[in-house]
Amino acid sequence: MFDLDNYGDLLFPLVAQWRLARFGYQVIPVAPSARRPAIADALAPLDIRQMMLDEEPIVGILVGGGYLIHASSLDFMERYQTDGAGAWSGVGLWLGATLAGALRDVPIAWNAPGVPHPFSSRQHSLIDTALRATDYASVRDHGSAKLLAAPTDVNVRVVPDPIADIARLWSKESLKANYQQLLRRKGVPADARVLAIHVRNRSMRGLEPSALGAMLKTFAEQHGLVPALVAVGASHDDPGTARLLAPHLGPSALLLDDPASLREITSVFAHGALYVGASLHGYIVSAAYDTPGVLIGRPAYQKFSGFLEHSGRMQDLAHDWPGALQLAAQRAREAAAPRIASSVFAALDAHWQSIHEAFAAPARLAAARRDFALALLRFGIDSEGPGWALRSFPTRAMRAPHAHSPAPNHQPKETQDG
Repeated sequence: MFDLDNYGDLLFPLVAQWRLARFGYQVIPVAPSARRPAIADALAPLDIRQMMLDEEPIVGILVGGGYLIHASSLDFMERYQTDGAGAWSGVGLWLGATLAGALRDVPIAWNAPGVPHPFSSRQHSLIDTALRATDYASVRDHGSAKLLAAPTDVNVRVVPDPIADIARLWSKESLKANYQQLLRRKGVPADARVLAIHVRNRSMRGLEPSALGAMLKTFAEQHGLVPALVAVGASHDDPGTARLLAPHLGPSALLLDDPASLREITSVFAHGALYVGASLHGYIVSAAYDTPGVLIGRPAYQKFSGFLEHSGRMQDLAHDWPGALQLAAQRAREAAAPRIASSVFAALDAHWQSIHEAFAAPARLAAARRDFALALLRFGIDSEGPGWALRSFPTRAMRAPHAHSPAPNHQPKETQDG
């Protein structure tokens, strides 16, 4: 969703661009709309129609990451309601991407996306065909692999979330200036030890802002930390939630509800003393810079335990805020040490090599891509009737007669001449 002001989403194309640059590739993000995110250093996306019909040559289509493989409507998002894109654009980002691969006759690879919900048996008939047309398929956790339920002749790899590479893209030292500038902007002393906090509204269900704020304020004071509320997901109203909590954390609290850049947000996770929060990517980024952290699984999405299994840190998962702060008290006393297992980076090295190999063999699944396009056409006609595919073809003047239309036996010349 590269047209939304969501931190984790906007990191994916930057990491992909860095990873694929050594093979000579340039990455162009695709989103439901071509709206440029408000965060300065995010890449500007194309929309789905451009992905399908653009005549500029491409070598392949990369699908992912995040919770992307689903059949849910996006109509609940106001930005997609005006042009009707909400009903189909969620599916457009993966099944539509597969169709784009068929239309443009280029390979398709998956960048370890997540699968949040199961599919119906009827949907599986098309998904299985799409997977057979995919040159390299991967998901980010075993729960996603189970929900995807790929056919036995398709190999779907389980790969750690690619954002674990963030410290290889931006070193901790390179983010120092961003961090110092943020502290000056927010009036926080340069030598402050910062507690990075992320609160999503659903993670504090049943807790009043005053109660959670008091817990966080007390914890920060006990450990000599300055609390910093980091709002990473604008589409989830993280800024609004952070602003509700901020008055209860004391006058020294840092409220980051207006990030200047992705690098600025990253600098808090990289240079902070501790992370506690409900953002998976907040936790992953902190861990990538060896910052101790606790991930709050409330609700307990499979993506949380999935990444912790990869990194060997299941002990960093809490199921409520009181439990998270108990764990955080232990993490605050731990010595600096790597927080992500080396096996994660080895798996990501192999993952990106496989993506390159998929793009380097464009003819391998050409027939399977054509099979998918035909299967999608049949699926649509079976669901919606032939009009689904044909209603845009008739001459515009002939679609709906109006007051000045000629009588049926006096057809326009262009129709008579064929």
